[in-house]
Amino acid sequence: MTDQRKEEVINQLHELNILILHTKLKATRTQSVLRAATRVRNVEAARRGVAPLQQLPKSSGTAAHMLDCLNEEELSTLSELLRRIIDNTDTRLLDEEYAERRKAIHEFLMLNHTDTEVRE
Repeated sequence: MTDQRKEEVINQLHELNILILHTKLKATRTQSVLRAATRVRNVEAARRGVAPLQQLPKSSGTAAHMLDCLNEEELSTLSELLRRIIDNTDTRLLDEEYAERRKAIHEFLMLNHTDTEVRE
């Protein structure tokens, strides 16, 4: 039962990740369009001798609206849980990466320069 629940949570995290990526993509597209429009207006303003418009501020929380359904306590709990998941994943990925590097180094050392195995 626990494995099934973990699988459901992983699927939900994938769905959330897709939503965040789509939101970031839409925000990036919107910012690109607005920057282009600002450039056009600035060129037109320069031709008329008017001061250029200020650049648009970059919005850092493009997906923040997704969390509006949570209160402060829930946000705090979610943040703590996500931090623990990230730390656990980072640790495991680093351990796997180190193991892969050690294996690659060992395999390299076991070969001589003519690509034949050296006997131990």
